[in-house]
Order: sequence, then C-alpha cells, then structure tokens
Amino acid sequence: MKKQPIKFTNIHNRLKMLGVCIFVFFPLWVRAQRITPEQKVLEFYQNYMTACAQPFPGKSKVNLDGLFCNMDIKNYVTKTLYKKIIHAYKSGIYGDLTGDRDYFTHTQDFDVQWIAGMKAMETEKSGNNSVIRLLMNFPKGTGEPLAVCIRLQRDGNDWKIYQVDPSLYNDLPDCKDK
Repeated sequence: MKKQPIKFTNIHNRLKMLGVCIFVFFPLWVRAQRITPEQKVLEFYQNYMTACAQPFPGKSKVNLDGLFCNMDIKNYVTKTLYKKIIHAYKSGIYGDLTGDRDYFTHTQDFDVQWIAGMKAMETEKSGNNSVIRLLMNFPKGTGEPLAVCIRLQRDGNDWKIYQVDPSLYNDLPDCKDK
C-alpha cells in the first residue's frame, strides 16, 4: 500500500480566505468606529442648519415648538446639556442662557448656505475631552467670519457636545482661554 500525505489544502485555503477578509474588512470597521471630534461637530452643524432651514410641521415632534428645529439632537449632545437647555426653555430663562441667540450658533438667524464655509479645528484635547473651534466664513457681502468654541466629551465610541462657549466679546475666539 502506498502512503499518501494527508492533504490540508481545503483547510489551508479557508484560513487564507479568512486572513484576507480580516485584512480587508478590519481596517474599514476600525475607521468607521473612529469618528473624530471635528467630524462630529461638522456633522452636527450641517444637520442642525439643514433641519432649521426646513419649514416646521404644525406640531413639533418633541413638543417644544421646534426648539431644536425638530431634530433629535440626543445623538449629538450630552444628557446634561440637553436637560439644561430644556429646563431653561421651560422655565422661561432660555434667553438668559443664550443671550437671546441660538445656543449652538450664537446668532439670531443663520442660513443653510453657511455650511459650505464651515471649518472645524481641534484646539485642545485632554483624555476624553476635546475643544473644537468652528469657523464660519460667510458668503461675500453677508458679514464677517464668526467662530464658536464647542466642547465635547467622549461617550463610548462617540463624541458628544457638552458646552458651546458664548462668544460675547469676540466674534473670533481662539478657544484656548478656558
């Protein structure tokens, strides 16, 4: 009887395929899990300004008269900030919290066209916290640039806004003074 070597070709091919799949898909999965604070800020402001540009339906989804432009901002802000804004709105002190401006843009009105001129830059990062300077360059003839400082904290694999600093004395803060 002739000795035949045991063939592991089938198992070997499957291991090769598994290795290729891991090599190809793992970096894509990791990249999808790693959204930067700058990306999160730009995503929020693009969605927020777009939602606010839409006409509101008769009845607000969140029953707060379109306070967040009928957008579910819980994916973008911490529970503490959400509760703080809701409390200020319900108790009639929202104007004190925001200086009679929109909390997130620090302007009385804004335009969806501003999205094209927005740039986010991380100015500070410390552990699970990050400070982003969002610069809004307006189209020619519509005003001077404006910047807001957005403070985020890590929430699992995500980043959430916990504070937007008021720019009371300077329309172009550097976001490094606090």
